[in-house]
Amino acid sequence: MVMNNKDRTIQILSSFSFMMLIFISIINPQNHSILYHFFTWLTWPTIFFIAGYSIDVNLKIGQSIFLAVKRYLVPYLSAGLLMIVMNKVVQLLQLSTWLNTPFPAMRTGLKALLYGNGSPVVTIFGFFDTGIGLLWLLIALFTGTLLMIFISKIKKMFWAVLIIILLGRLGFYLATFIQIPWSLESALIALPFMLFGVYYQKLDNWSAGPATVLAALIVDLTMSASTGLDMIVAYTPFWILGTLTGLISLAGVIVVASSLIKNSALTNLFAKIGSYLSLNLVVFIFINTMIPINNYIGGLLPTGMLSFIIIWLIMLIISTVIKFGLVKILKTFSGQEGELDEKVFK
Repeated sequence: MVMNNKDRTIQILSSFSFMMLIFISIINPQNHSILYHFFTWLTWPTIFFIAGYSIDVNLKIGQSIFLAVKRYLVPYLSAGLLMIVMNKVVQLLQLSTWLNTPFPAMRTGLKALLYGNGSPVVTIFGFFDTGIGLLWLLIALFTGTLLMIFISKIKKMFWAVLIIILLGRLGFYLATFIQIPWSLESALIALPFMLFGVYYQKLDNWSAGPATVLAALIVDLTMSASTGLDMIVAYTPFWILGTLTGLISLAGVIVVASSLIKNSALTNLFAKIGSYLSLNLVVFIFINTMIPINNYIGGLLPTGMLSFIIIWLIMLIISTVIKFGLVKILKTFSGQEGELDEKVFK
């Protein structure tokens, strides 16, 4: 199937978001706070933007929900249950020097998985002393997609934007004292980025240029000097200002991605890295949660940027290789001789 320029741009953005997610997941925010903050303003908006773009507004609501379940909920539950079981096996075999044990017990891990909280938080059932970790992202994508499926059916943009603003304000308010199940607050404050993705899909062309990139750099760096975008606890600094920062930063990344489609070699490389985004997320989240690669590699190298870059590359390569292995298995299992439907995994 021949892709248009916007689809190619999304593939490049998908690879950007995945590589940046690895970056902010392994960097030490205490030692490199500005750098960490800078990439949070880019990473989270881009991932939710792609999720919004992936919503087919022409499908019926039931069909869209079914696709969302396959894209996000099934991978979330599958990876979460595997992590919980592996956690128990590591404890029983006393392999904690080789593998991580993120949950003190299976029941605790299952509780976090069903509730969908990423870190220890106050919930409607009281304080949870553990969370499901980075896997919260998939459940937030699922929840946000469900909301956006209904919002995208609104004909007039004014009402859609107004609803997004009100829901974002609600998410920001709730996150100050409690977390609702399934990372709902994170999904609510991410809705502006998803709505941007929905409307970007409808645009005939994207006319922004270098000035947008410059504005994104200035705004992002200014905000990064003091704070970042913490989606796991649904914290958007200064709410409206923070949302605008995310949107401007996202616009800059889109311009950069769209400018690269003229280079076929780079486009093909990024397309390979960014394809099947949900599988990318699942594989990396599992590796990052269960396998202390930083301990293995970091101990062999001197501390510093070189060590960090090598660990980043290893994470990227391992995740990509395993992803394509899973794609091949899924193709074989499903009996499909042609291309596996990438939209299921975007």
